[in-house]
Amino acid sequence: MIPIMRPDLPELSEYVALLEKIWDSRMLSNFAEYSKQLESIASDYLEVPARTVVSGDIGLTCAIAALQIPPGSTCLLPSFTFNSTVNAVLWNQLIPVFVDIDPRTLNLDLGSAETIAGLSGPKLIIATHVFGNPADSEGLGLLAQKHAAKLLFDAAHGYGSIRDGAKVGGLGDVEVFSLSGTKPVTCAEGGLVTSHDEDFLQRFDYYRAYGFQGDYNSIHQGLNGKMSELHAALGTLALPMIEGALSRRHEQVDRYRRNLSGIDGLSFQEVREQDRSTFKDFAVILGSNREREMVENALAAQDVQTKRYFRPCHRMDAFRPYAMSSLPATEDIYRRILCLPAFASLEDAQIDSICETLRNSLSGVATGGS
Repeated sequence: MIPIMRPDLPELSEYVALLEKIWDSRMLSNFAEYSKQLESIASDYLEVPARTVVSGDIGLTCAIAALQIPPGSTCLLPSFTFNSTVNAVLWNQLIPVFVDIDPRTLNLDLGSAETIAGLSGPKLIIATHVFGNPADSEGLGLLAQKHAAKLLFDAAHGYGSIRDGAKVGGLGDVEVFSLSGTKPVTCAEGGLVTSHDEDFLQRFDYYRAYGFQGDYNSIHQGLNGKMSELHAALGTLALPMIEGALSRRHEQVDRYRRNLSGIDGLSFQEVREQDRSTFKDFAVILGSNREREMVENALAAQDVQTKRYFRPCHRMDAFRPYAMSSLPATEDIYRRILCLPAFASLEDAQIDSICETLRNSLSGVATGGS
């Protein structure tokens, strides 16, 4: 079977050597040696102060809390995102207002955001770097400034992404990364929160540590966001692998695109020439839902795993009450999108075979219809 992804890991012997040091120290957590090392590695690479967290999900929740937005305020965000984004908004007692996406970039559509912001008066705007494709930070920054709103980027897929020559991480007021096992580099589970705002970071340090700092006196309602030393140690070995991982990922994406070029109705996510995506997921947009199902079935018959990603949050049971506006681009893309396998050890011959199966499944089929 060819899975949709497979984590790229450092040599086991290197990790075991770090585990032996942890066993000797008996220091398993509490922002110890390897957590601090990981923060230093990430801060140097991203060129912005970074904080470790146990997961991107908890990072989002604590980051929004540290922004200190009044409960009941509205938050603009895409429906085309992982549900952690919405969960974090609701845990902070904010009201999610879903915004449509640009069908080319798959990121938050600025025009849609401007229209809805004028009606809802948001205090927070969240945009996702979808599949690692950097969002329109400049346009969204101006929109946030216009409405005196905070701007947070869900950079779960974005470790290694570049916007206008600069690493993603220092955009907006805060960015939140995931380092879970599906990412190009991983701690198994974990995340990072980055910001240039020192006041925010000082507050965040409380929110990720139960609300206190050493004296057991909570001055905020915090959570346990500590990354264990076991995960942090893996991260110190994995994060330096990012450039190699992305180089291989881009080779694979280029091969997919060459092999699949010229298929009527099939398109790819648009990434600006001056930007870099991590392509955490490689997505193809088919001509119709029927075509997607044909491709899915053909690849499944060859033991190739695919994924319909993202399922729009406004169509999830928990979030339907917040589906207050039409999201035509989001709905259309979800009907036609399919993510194909992409990971470091995926072989060129396997990519070629996947592409051949995809082409053959569509051979002689007219596009259109659903």
